[in-house]
Amino acid sequence: MSQKKEKRESEAKERASTLAALLKEKPKRGRPSRNVSRQNVYVALAKSQKKQMKKLSDLLADEISRADVPDLAITVLSARLEALRRAVADRNREMPEGITDLESLYLLWDLPLPTTDEKEPNWTSIRVSPQQVIELGRAHGTLNAVFGANRSETFSLALALLEQLIEDHPLIQQHTTVEELRKQILEIYA
Repeated sequence: MSQKKEKRESEAKERASTLAALLKEKPKRGRPSRNVSRQNVYVALAKSQKKQMKKLSDLLADEISRADVPDLAITVLSARLEALRRAVADRNREMPEGITDLESLYLLWDLPLPTTDEKEPNWTSIRVSPQQVIELGRAHGTLNAVFGANRSETFSLALALLEQLIEDHPLIQQHTTVEELRKQILEIYA
């Protein structure tokens, strides 16, 4: 009898240890979790723009990853568009006179015009925080209504603006969190 009892106890112990092994916290595969869940936004990006995103993340602090670049680019775009709105607020317009197409907006902001390589983009998804999805939608709505720009062209403009910001304000690279960078961007264009 005692052998059967011991056998049952050892089987129960094995089952418990198997359950314990299953319940043991294992590192998760896939994307690292974030405090704020991100949403997929589909845009057409050329290979050069994907490389540009990687280059921009390398220029920023180590704590800022490539996944944070779209959020920052959209922040810069919305800040610049808001500054442009304030500049023409007394004239009841969204854009200044003379800005008749997207290329003239690039020229107004001293940005290089999109190259022919960017005419053959591939569709991809970028992961963007919910507030930045709203900001991108607002910017896209404005640029679409005024110039007929699509979401991909709007995001390309945002990337160009972020690159210009990093070149013009090298001290921005010292900020270690996305929130600090956002605050600094809004201060620059306020």
